[in-house]
Amino acid sequence: MANISNLPNEVLGLILQTLISKNRWRHYDKSMGELRLVCRRWSNLLTDQHLYQTLEIESGTRAMKLITHQIPNLRLQFSNVQPKCKVLKIWELWTGGKVLITDKDMVTPPLLEALMELFYDTIIELDLEFIDNLSLPTSTIQAIGRIKNLRTLRLSYEQRKAETSCEHDPDFFCSLLSAAQGLKCLVIDIADIDHLPKILASHLGRFRLPNITHLVAEQYCSAELVLSLVVTLKSTLTVVSNFDCIDDDEEYVPHMYEILQDKLQGLHLTELFILKHIPNLKFTSLRLLSIENFDADILDSSELDMFLHSPIEILVLCGSDTHESNSTFLLDQFTRLPSLKKLVFYGVDSTFSAPEYYLKACQDHQIQCFYRDNPSLLELMKL
Repeated sequence: MANISNLPNEVLGLILQTLISKNRWRHYDKSMGELRLVCRRWSNLLTDQHLYQTLEIESGTRAMKLITHQIPNLRLQFSNVQPKCKVLKIWELWTGGKVLITDKDMVTPPLLEALMELFYDTIIELDLEFIDNLSLPTSTIQAIGRIKNLRTLRLSYEQRKAETSCEHDPDFFCSLLSAAQGLKCLVIDIADIDHLPKILASHLGRFRLPNITHLVAEQYCSAELVLSLVVTLKSTLTVVSNFDCIDDDEEYVPHMYEILQDKLQGLHLTELFILKHIPNLKFTSLRLLSIENFDADILDSSELDMFLHSPIEILVLCGSDTHESNSTFLLDQFTRLPSLKKLVFYGVDSTFSAPEYYLKACQDHQIQCFYRDNPSLLELMKL
């Protein structure tokens, strides 16, 4: 009788995936380490496909330990298998000289460069949280430019010191984007703080920027910065997310949508209230509409009238919004969106299934139903 040892790696990998549990912060727990002790083959497979796939670094000590001990030791033990970090997240990046005296040390540019050097050929997403100083040395920007497959860049900023002691480089933002020529998705989480330098479209226009197709604006992001990016990137942008979360949205956001209304193919809305400010826009190229939150008690189908003539093929909804109180509003969209072919529920695991009345409605309208955990909009566009 065949046993698990005879299975090909593709099948064994799927089995191991189901055995690895995650805690609520989505980190693999100790089961990863226990499974790696079973045999060399399991250890190699887990190292190759799961170990350090996502690295979240919150201190310089943690970064140094990885650089000098953990990664080199893995390569010594298993010379034919190296971990493949795909997502590198730096939560405490200090670029202002002497590190702050805090309850934990911070990551500095040299440590960031060393981490990127370890995984320069596997990183596809880089998240950087700047503390107080919005700047990077030229050597670090060049190191980011050497990441061969970097597709997503997330930039966030947190102020902890008085503004008079902060240092900012107005050209750093433009230089960084220019260095990452393979970039497809840019996530901005930089609030509109008075002492930060303004980054205008005229500044961005002086640099050769990558062909970014997806722009994400996090909550309270600087409206001026996002507008500058929209103006500069309008020839390549086809997908936008969370614009309804931008501060001062009544003034800036309608203008952003007006600029992009004929080009947008994918749109993610956190809330539907923004639609009241853009009722006359026509999204003539929109193929995917994603809605994160809505309250069916205060909405009627006319709220989405602006999309009646959009060629929407994919409707994306949060799995937690499938309760019965929302069913009438949601199912009504099946008849109001004549091009609809696919319904996606995200934020769900492999055990989730939509309620029966959704499944029956999908069957009646010949709409395919999909379930995804944490997909990107660019991935969903390919369904």
